[in-house]
Amino acid sequence: MQQKEAPEILKSKGITEETVRALSSFKDEPEWLAEKRLSAWRAFEALPMPTLRDEAWRYTDISDVRIEDFLPYAPSPDAESEGDLPEAVQKLIEEGEENSALLVQHNSETAYSRVDDEVSSRGVIFTDLHTALREHEDIVREKLFGLVPEDYDKFAALCAAGFAGGSFLYVPRGVDVEVPIQSYRWLDVVGSIMPRTLVVVEEGASVTYIDEYASASVADEDPAFSNGAVELYVGEGANLRYVSLQNWERNVLHFNTIRSEAGKDSTINSLVVALGSQLSRTNVEAGLTATGSDSEMLGLYFADQNQVLDHHTLQDHISPNAHSDLLYKGALRDESMAVFSGLIRVEPGAQKTDAYQTNRNLILGTDDAFAVSLPNLEIMADDVKCSHGSTTGQVDDVELFYLMSRGIPRAEAEKLVVFGFFGEVTSKIPLKGLKEKLDRAIEGKIGLGFEERAA
Repeated sequence: MQQKEAPEILKSKGITEETVRALSSFKDEPEWLAEKRLSAWRAFEALPMPTLRDEAWRYTDISDVRIEDFLPYAPSPDAESEGDLPEAVQKLIEEGEENSALLVQHNSETAYSRVDDEVSSRGVIFTDLHTALREHEDIVREKLFGLVPEDYDKFAALCAAGFAGGSFLYVPRGVDVEVPIQSYRWLDVVGSIMPRTLVVVEEGASVTYIDEYASASVADEDPAFSNGAVELYVGEGANLRYVSLQNWERNVLHFNTIRSEAGKDSTINSLVVALGSQLSRTNVEAGLTATGSDSEMLGLYFADQNQVLDHHTLQDHISPNAHSDLLYKGALRDESMAVFSGLIRVEPGAQKTDAYQTNRNLILGTDDAFAVSLPNLEIMADDVKCSHGSTTGQVDDVELFYLMSRGIPRAEAEKLVVFGFFGEVTSKIPLKGLKEKLDRAIEGKIGLGFEERAA
């Protein structure tokens, strides 16, 4: 994809109203979107930066996050084929799931994309968001910012004002896309990346979409900044499996909001994985807006060193006879911290709601790691089935002793225990390539700490 030369203001640190105007002009955007960006910028300026005094942020300190320190836009070289992409990205693709469509965002720009003929011939659209605005403006305008509006919070406002790249997936009525669709967000500069993802799955359609975030190791210790928004619309009787896999390098600060809207008798399966970054805050919200809608929400996180991984979830039951089931599991070691705050909210008219929420944390060989688990219910209907629960504990010594008594070395026994702990989540993933990638990442995280302790 041939890219234009970015204006000089986009190459300077910090973001201002002038930056927002320049970015919109650079992308040749329609007037309504330029105005939306400016409205978002005004919301960003008006909203205070969250502090530990705010209930939703009282365990996650972002006082060191300085938006003015980040480059608002970072260009990337074009790639005519997958072979032209950075070798590290090629490896990610090779080790990933088989895909029927692929998009690679390299820094702030889409470097490469393709859609298999068999998929595009059935009316499926998969492209970067800027191309979608030019070629499919009616669909984009109707849905964009509908689930993650510009005033949702401080970081959503910034993403709405300064987004670049991103992706748009549209699956027409009745189309079943059997092979997953994949996007990669790759960052190899000390700058910022602010992608927006918009997915529209029409009535009776079905698709799996995988969103992966990764970056290169950089010598410079200055932090990089990732700030995204994901909007998932699933029509009547449709099915969407959405995966977010965050494995940034440790210099990245990651903020993301994922919100979905489920139509009548539709199903949304989400999996949110957090392995990388220095600090990560992810909001995941499922809107059960129609009768018979169903949302399975899975989460897997593994924190080490001094990482902070923070997840806030909402199962929002608006219509009757809907079902949701959330399971988030995390492992922690060293001096890391994980935060889970989940809410099942049942609106007054949402009778016959069936909703469950579970968070479990496993502490690996240390008293310094810290897990916060805050499951909550807010029920405004009287004919419902809802439950929530959480546990946090150390590796079970009895289980370890049993394995070691059968000749398994301690370090290997601990690995088996951790894999068994995560198995409740990974066993629900029907994607072989993704499961293998997660297994490798988990094993890498396990090995470092355990081997040091066992020595």
